[in-house]
Amino acid sequence: MTFGGVGPVPGAAKVLTMPRPLRAVAFGGPAEGTRAAGARALGRFAVGALVLCFLGAVLLLDIDAGTLIHQGTGILLFLSTCAAAVAFPAVGIRLPPPVLAWGACAVSVVSLACSTALGVMAGGASGPDDASDTYTLFEPVALTVLLHLTARRGSPKGTAVALPLLLSALVLRPLVVEVDEGSSIVALILTLVGSGALASGLTVRLVVASRRQHAEQIRLEQRLAFARDLHDFVAHHISGIVVQAQGARAVAAKKPEAVGDALELIESTGAEALGAMRKMVGALRQDAAPDPRTPGADGVRALVAECRIPGVQVDLVEAGPVDALPADAVRLVERVVMEALTNIRKHARSCTVVRVSLDVSRRRVIARIADDGRPGTSDGAGYGLRGLREVTGAAGGTLTAGPGTADETASGTDVGSGAGTGWVVRLELPRPLRQATR
Repeated sequence: MTFGGVGPVPGAAKVLTMPRPLRAVAFGGPAEGTRAAGARALGRFAVGALVLCFLGAVLLLDIDAGTLIHQGTGILLFLSTCAAAVAFPAVGIRLPPPVLAWGACAVSVVSLACSTALGVMAGGASGPDDASDTYTLFEPVALTVLLHLTARRGSPKGTAVALPLLLSALVLRPLVVEVDEGSSIVALILTLVGSGALASGLTVRLVVASRRQHAEQIRLEQRLAFARDLHDFVAHHISGIVVQAQGARAVAAKKPEAVGDALELIESTGAEALGAMRKMVGALRQDAAPDPRTPGADGVRALVAECRIPGVQVDLVEAGPVDALPADAVRLVERVVMEALTNIRKHARSCTVVRVSLDVSRRRVIARIADDGRPGTSDGAGYGLRGLREVTGAAGGTLTAGPGTADETASGTDVGSGAGTGWVVRLELPRPLRQATR
C-alpha cells in the first residue's frame, strides 16, 4: 500500500548528472592524464639535459681558452664564473622557488661586485686593457639561463629583487672598462638576449598561473554541480520517505497490516537513494561515463507518472514539438520539475491538483508547475531553487517561483479548486541554450 510518497523513481535516476572529476575535465580521463603528465616530464628532462650539456660545453671552452684566469683580472673572473655555476643545479634540480630566487640574487650581486672591481682595476697600470678581457663566454650564458628560470619559477618577492639585478649584471659587464662601439654592441646583444629570456620566463609563469586558476574554477563549478545534484536527487527521495512514514503512522492504529507495505516501500526508496549517492561519490574518484540521454521529454513524463500524492491529481500537459527537445534543455527541465514536485510534497497543504505544462516552440521552452494548495512554512534556506536559478541564468533563461497570479489563471494554469491560492514555478529557456549550462 502507498501512502503518498514515491516509490523507486526511474525518472529521477535519469535526472542525476554526476560531475566529472577534475582530471577527466582537464585531460580527458585518468589514462590520458597519466600519459600527458609522462610526456611533459620527458620533455622537461630532455630540455634540461640539453641546457646542461650546452652550459658544460661553454664552460669547457672557457677553460680550454684560459679566460678564467687573466693577468689583468686576477681571480675575479674565476669567482664570478664560480658564482654563475649555480645555473647547473638550478637546471638539473627543481629548487624551491625561494631558494632559486634568492640564490639568483646572490649570483647577480657577486657578478656586479666583480664588475665594479674590474672597473676599478681598469684604471690601474696592471688592469685589463680591453673590454673582452672582462667577461667569459660561460658567465653571460649562465646568467641568461638563471634569468629565465627565476622569471619562470622564482618566489614572487625574490623574483622582484633578482630580475633587475640579473639583467644589470648581464648587460653592464662589457661596459666596465670603456664604452666604445664594440662594447656597446656586445651590451646591446646581451640586452636583447636577456630581454628574450625574461619575456619567455614571464610568459610561461603567466600561462601556468592561468591554468592553475582555470583548474580552481573547474573545481568550484564541480562542487556547485555536485551540491545541486545531491540536493535535487536526495531531497526528492527523502521527501517521499518522509511522506510514506507519515502515512504509515496515520493508519497504524486502524490498519496495522498496511504498515508492512509502507515500510517495504520506504526500504526500497531508501536503498535506491543510497545506491545513487554511492554512484555519485564514485564518479568523483574516476571518470564518469558519458550521459546517454537522448532528446525528448520521457524523463519529465516519468517524473509525473511516478509522482503519487494521496488525494492529489498530477497531470502533464504538452504543447509543441516536445520530443524534439535537445538533451541540455531536457536535463534542466527535469531538474526543475523534480524540485517543484518535491516542494509540493513537503510544503503544499490542501492540494488537490498539480499540473505540469510543457510548451515548446521554435525559439523558447516554457515549463510551468502549478498547484492549488496553500503554501506551508519554510525557513527559506533551501538550495534547490537557488542553485537551479544559477544554472538557468547561465543558460540564458529565467526561473521564477511564487503564488499564482490572475494572468496565470487566465492562461490556463489555474489547476483546481483547492483551499489555497496556489503556487507556480515557471521556467523559460531560449533555444538553443548557451554553452555555459552544466
